[in-house]
Amino acid sequence: MRPDEIASAVRRAVLERVIRPGQVLNQEELAKWFGVSRIPLREALRTLVGEGLIVIQPGLGAIVTELDLEAVDELYGLRLRLEPPLAADIVEHVQPTDVSELRRMSDRLVDVMEERGEAWSSTAYAFNRRLYEVSARRHTVRLVVQVLNLVEPYARMHAQIPGARDHTTEVAGALVRALEKGNAVKVERRIHEGVESTRSVLITAMASVTNVAEQPPGGESGH
Repeated sequence: MRPDEIASAVRRAVLERVIRPGQVLNQEELAKWFGVSRIPLREALRTLVGEGLIVIQPGLGAIVTELDLEAVDELYGLRLRLEPPLAADIVEHVQPTDVSELRRMSDRLVDVMEERGEAWSSTAYAFNRRLYEVSARRHTVRLVVQVLNLVEPYARMHAQIPGARDHTTEVAGALVRALEKGNAVKVERRIHEGVESTRSVLITAMASVTNVAEQPPGGESGH
């Protein structure tokens, strides 16, 4: 396997939470798994370090990036700066084939809503990425995808929160309808709504988990 193929495989495992945030990557085991020497594996890991998905810590080696609540909140704030302004370019460049492809993805979100596997989250990620690629703003999209990749493991946590899938699926459908009408204002509004809603629900859930973890034994809050 080439280094880019290895990087793609590891990246997918991170995004799908097969490899979890904070997990140490055993390079010897990975090299055996991919049937390669350590050299192309190290090159692949350097690529992922550059993307922010992996960090190298002395004495531990390669570790999947683990984000705290503040980092996730910051990244979603960055998404709000980067993604909604792409709406005008998306509407300008969108083709009927693009709308049909996005409609199929939107319909699939409905079809796999109740499935327990990763199909729904993978489709939601693919929908977002394809939507922004339509804008033809290559450098902006590169930054957007990098941020999407960083938050994707946490977006998949969000997908397990009751009601989260319903709202995201509704937003995707509304985006397709707005694209069909060529309405850039509604596209921008729906993109903002989708990102902001996910941010709010996810941050609230993460804060709740953090507060529980910080409570002293016995659940006493001290107040």
